[in-house]
Amino acid sequence: MASISVVIPAYNAEDTVVDAIRSVLQQSLPAHEIVVVDDGSNDGTAPLVRDQFPSVRLVRVPNGGPSRARNQGIQLVTGEWIAFLDADDTWHPDKLKVQMAQVSPDVELIASDWVRGTEFTSVPNPVPTTRLTYRDMLTMNQFQTSTVLMSTRLAKLLNGFDPEVDGAEDWDFWLRASEHTNIVKVDWPLVQYRDVATGYSKDVWRVYSTMQPMLDKHRGTTVITRAQFATLESWHHLRFWVSFSLQHDREHAKTAWRKAWQPRLRWHALGAIFQYLVPFLAKRLKKRVG
Repeated sequence: MASISVVIPAYNAEDTVVDAIRSVLQQSLPAHEIVVVDDGSNDGTAPLVRDQFPSVRLVRVPNGGPSRARNQGIQLVTGEWIAFLDADDTWHPDKLKVQMAQVSPDVELIASDWVRGTEFTSVPNPVPTTRLTYRDMLTMNQFQTSTVLMSTRLAKLLNGFDPEVDGAEDWDFWLRASEHTNIVKVDWPLVQYRDVATGYSKDVWRVYSTMQPMLDKHRGTTVITRAQFATLESWHHLRFWVSFSLQHDREHAKTAWRKAWQPRLRWHALGAIFQYLVPFLAKRLKKRVG
């Protein structure tokens, strides 16, 4: 069985890191090693990890954000596979076992669904899965970082997360990975995500602002046609227009709407509406009515 290294970036995580590590130690398929990268914490994170988990490799680095902390972990691991886990999330006991069963010569990244605040349930056999392409990944960031298991070879080939697109660095990483491997998502929740009211994803304007540099980065190297990329780029502005509108944030809604129809994207915006926005809104409406 291939060896798996777990990389946990931690910043002021004394309230949650113990649960995160325990969820790794309780895996039905044991990990080869756990590397906790303390990202300049000023609380008791490091002493807590050191005292309670002597088998865990603890590395302390100056604060530089989760991407740099994960990259430090990528360089230090010795396993053939890397599983990422944020210090405030936890894993289903069978996560690694279920994901490793999806490994094949052409699959070097396996993700999964996740849940917020509910208990895990038994994984069905066979487990439902979906194969994701570059275009699928560009349409939407399809999974959360704590769900990802990927080959160490691929993680190092891609030089890890790109801090230059901070805020969308995970999405960027999976997009770049999809150019080198097939991606499988296990359509079952294997991660429990801790929803924090002050978390990054709650600041919709910040998420929107950090998306554009990532799209700028991929526009010149995309493996789909320029027209397809422009349609998807317009779609992303439109979906944020919906988000801002639902928050009654008129100024930011206007900004997103105008960007969707900017001269460079104008001829693709109508296609984005019918191809992506209408199905998106129909799905949301169905959920609310159901």
